[in-house]
Amino acid sequence: MSTNPRIDLLGLAELDSRLAPEGDLGFAELDSRLAPESIFPEHIGLPDTRSARIESRRAFVEMKQLFMRAVENLEHRKGAWLRAQVRAAEDPIDLWLLRGPLLATLREDDVATRTMRAALYRTLDRTFPEAFGSAEISALNTMRI
Repeated sequence: MSTNPRIDLLGLAELDSRLAPEGDLGFAELDSRLAPESIFPEHIGLPDTRSARIESRRAFVEMKQLFMRAVENLEHRKGAWLRAQVRAAEDPIDLWLLRGPLLATLREDDVATRTMRAALYRTLDRTFPEAFGSAEISALNTMRI
């Protein structure tokens, strides 16, 4: 074996140095160190109660149904692509990413299309209030100042 230090291009040595030797930790202490909150601090923002998770899922299902209604009558290739993408959506973020192409295809100026665009904007605004600068968010920001 070589006594020269190894080159660690992936930074694995730093990860190894954070681990305690195997015999030093009991199961309870190891579980607390590997809890999702300590490893993934952004995980804390997810709904933690059952009712919050159900409400979050219900909002997503309603938004997905609205997107499905919006793409059902699009007859060109982009419409077929959008239908496939909306069907495959599993998270609100998936639908958020599709909002631009969908709203671009709904640019006709008849009453039904304007109504659908308005419904899409309302649903997106309820699901992602910080994205469009809704009144509640701006009111909260002014209260902090």
